[in-house]
Amino acid sequence: MSIIKIRRTNCIVAVFNDDEVLMGALRKSREKGYGIIEVFTPFPVHGIERVLGVKRSNLGVAAFAFGCIGLLFGLSLTGYTNTFDWPMNIGGKPIWPLLSFMPILFECTVLITALGMVATYLCISRLAPGVIPVIYEPRSTADKFVVLLEIDSRADEIRNNMKAWGVEELRDDVHVDHNMPFPIPFKLK
Repeated sequence: MSIIKIRRTNCIVAVFNDDEVLMGALRKSREKGYGIIEVFTPFPVHGIERVLGVKRSNLGVAAFAFGCIGLLFGLSLTGYTNTFDWPMNIGGKPIWPLLSFMPILFECTVLITALGMVATYLCISRLAPGVIPVIYEPRSTADKFVVLLEIDSRADEIRNNMKAWGVEELRDDVHVDHNMPFPIPFKLK
């Protein structure tokens, strides 16, 4: 039995030329209750999150947690260095002068937060070196807008409506997804 569960879903790939036509088709698809699996755009489309019903990200919570970890790392680094590794008592100054270490604490906080957020982004986006991406339409990185719609018993209705809503190209494909929170370095499709 494998820990990795790979899901394959039959889908319709709809290719659009214009972002306004795409937004109209997405609104109508949501109203009709079609299953929108994924949308690929060559540039950010304003308002697409609301149309798709995407919730606000919790990346701010992750950034705060990484910042706290970075601050604790900086405090432990300066405390260990000043009291155990290289203690210097010069002129009766305190052993651990916290105000003197503010730049170090700030830099450690920023460093750990930045590295943690990069790792979090790569895991959430399922991007990493060695991962083979699944590309449904190569032109989606240049000038086309691509929507993956789940095929159900209304497949013909979906195709006819998409043609009426201004789709440029329609075809069937298989959407491949997995349950792992991090990228998988082998080809899924």
